[in-house]
Amino acid sequence: MHLEDATIDTPQLKLPADLVAEVARRKKPQTDYGVDGWKPTLLERLARMLGLG
Repeated sequence: MHLEDATIDTPQLKLPADLVAEVARRKKPQTDYGVDGWKPTLLERLARMLGLG
């Protein structure tokens, strides 16, 4: 028995340029959490009330 060379084809999607640009634009991490990022969580508030934190 002889092994034949196998080729693996990876399918390529042909996306419109505007869609690719939109994905690239939205890929940037959003680091501005505003006021909500500084609010203590419910568990943190309960721990403070109970004197645990």
